[in-house]
Amino acid sequence: MFNILDKWLLGLTGGAKLSRRAWVVIEYTPKGSSEKKDISEDISKYFLSLSFTDNLSDTVDDITLTLEDKAQLWLEEWFPEVGAKLGITIHTYNWTNLADGEQYLPLGEYEIDEIETEGFPSTVQIKAVSALSDSSLRGVKKNRTWENISVWKCASDICKENSIDIVWDCDENPNLDHVEQANQSDLDFLEKICKDNGKNLKVMIDKIVIFDDDKYEAKKPVFFCLKPGAYGTPESEGEILLSGITDYKLKAKTRDVYWKCHVRYQRTQDKTVIEGEFAAPDKTDGPILTVNDQVKDKTEADRLAKKKLREKNKEAYTGSITLVGNFYVVAGLVTELKGFGKFDGKYIIVKAEHQVGAAYTTSIDIRRCLNGY
Repeated sequence: MFNILDKWLLGLTGGAKLSRRAWVVIEYTPKGSSEKKDISEDISKYFLSLSFTDNLSDTVDDITLTLEDKAQLWLEEWFPEVGAKLGITIHTYNWTNLADGEQYLPLGEYEIDEIETEGFPSTVQIKAVSALSDSSLRGVKKNRTWENISVWKCASDICKENSIDIVWDCDENPNLDHVEQANQSDLDFLEKICKDNGKNLKVMIDKIVIFDDDKYEAKKPVFFCLKPGAYGTPESEGEILLSGITDYKLKAKTRDVYWKCHVRYQRTQDKTVIEGEFAAPDKTDGPILTVNDQVKDKTEADRLAKKKLREKNKEAYTGSITLVGNFYVVAGLVTELKGFGKFDGKYIIVKAEHQVGAAYTTSIDIRRCLNGY
């Protein structure tokens, strides 16, 4: 894509070997075809930026390719075909030091599902998502009823129907007495039953991953993030410093953060009262969350109390950080903040956005890891 720049650098003493740069390679696969074409060179003079968003759960990963379109090529003869695929790879050269050489991050294939134009100046945005186009996962709405089935079995059956692999990374497998898929796609239905039962779902290029995010939060930090100008060292061996911070924003909630959750349900038939409770291990007092949802026994009430308390408290500390591009930073990894006062601590990356254009930057959304639930 940047062959003109490379030729210019070759004319300098050691230029091509010393230059620090980032670029993208883009492959296009027509709808219904398996034949890929490298279009990087063809679109290089129209290329403005590429943004890749990696989400922890609930939202599919996506890319946005922004192109200059003064000649209106992209609105006419080059108009992209919805359902075609874009294969994206980010490349860097001597990005952090002169010993790096060329490194790359394959992002996989994404299905084009939206084309947007705006002006002025005239630009086109080609948006694509990671949900698999070769299945009915997203596009076909269904109506059916499930009886006495576990969350894993239900998800496994749906993935098998759609020829998609499933990765189950949960300690518990709740049973569903009765659940209805009412005019919903399989993906929308799966997302709902996972959320209702305290599970997280991520759609990847070739599989669906269902996981407990508290397991991810319990892991040791991979990175530590030091406030510019502050001093600090990693708490555990092997942590990598996230350098090149250019911007940050952190937020703490003072309302709707609870000490514990109390579940109370009275059966209609015999008036029996079922109760359950869960308290945050790192709190000794505070507001109590009361829930009156239907449960069948105390074990289910205790589990529901833990789930509801987590839902309420997990957004207590959140933030965003922008840094020099780093494609090792992905959603699901844990980072440790230092030098930020009361905001110091462990945070999980819930979204990582990599943008390559005039520069290469990485922006992350984070939330503080909860302790023990």
